Amino acid sequence: MLRRCGYYIIAWLRNLLSWQALYAILSSFGTLWLAVEIAAFFFANKNAPDRIRNAWPAFGLVGLLSAAWQCRPQRAVSHKLNGRDTTIEIAVGDIFSFPGVMIIGSNTTFDTRISRDLISERSVQGIFTKKYYEGETQLDAELSTSLGSVLGQDLQGKRVGKTKKYPMGTCVRLNPKSRTGYFLAIADINESGGASGTFNDFKNSLPKLWEYIGQRGTKEPLVMPVLGTGFSRLPQPREEVIREIIQSFVAACSERTFTDNLTIVITPGDMAKHRISLDELGSYLRHQCIYTVFSTNNRQATGTPV
Repeated sequence: MLRRCGYYIIAWLRNLLSWQALYAILSSFGTLWLAVEIAAFFFANKNAPDRIRNAWPAFGLVGLLSAAWQCRPQRAVSHKLNGRDTTIEIAVGDIFSFPGVMIIGSNTTFDTRISRDLISERSVQGIFTKKYYEGETQLDAELSTSLGSVLGQDLQGKRVGKTKKYPMGTCVRLNPKSRTGYFLAIADINESGGASGTFNDFKNSLPKLWEYIGQRGTKEPLVMPVLGTGFSRLPQPREEVIREIIQSFVAACSERTFTDNLTIVITPGDMAKHRISLDELGSYLRHQCIYTVFSTNNRQATGTPV
């Protein structure tokens, strides 16, 4: 809550010290003055000008409050995909406060133990585990069942985590109490428990995610964080990762419709720390939603941008 409030306060102050604020103030004063002129024309009163001059503090206060309201930071941008009954949204907030099926970045060994050496309790996976499972043992049992038909590779040597590795992009559907989630393998865990992933692995994993959801999902709303930018340590800026997610999702929608709504959630802390512009992301999203030409080439993998 404190981080969210801090982001909005900082973003609001930044907007108030910009040309946008000056434009908003002048627009507000112009609108108020026009209203006064119209009122004075229809209700002729010799004392009206004097009364207006005497009321200038209230006049100015209304203008400043109106400008401050116009400068408030955006919380979300969304656009409907042209030719599809699907809406893509980019929102700022806590991902766990958004309704829908969660997409969660995981690792190729599907390690679950929450500790300083493995899965951080501050990661989305760590919070999801603590919030919706009685313990890691319960999550491991469900993962084992879901991964039963997936061919894994046995790892050699002493390791902090699990010893069976699954292909990059492996996805599993989990159904704990009161929430459904998809775990997507987008990073490797080394012998010491450190996670790392590459942007190419991430890009290649997204089509597998959409294909899996298309086969196993039931058109539920989807909500996901900016995958790979936390403990997976992708070096790419968050804006680039978000653009890749949007591009891949739009490409996947050319072949099938598997959800009516996808929400990509950015934390307030990331917005403030990395100076992410929701306006610029909104412009990119709008362009992709309006001008993307869908491919009819069925040989292409689901979610692979054309």
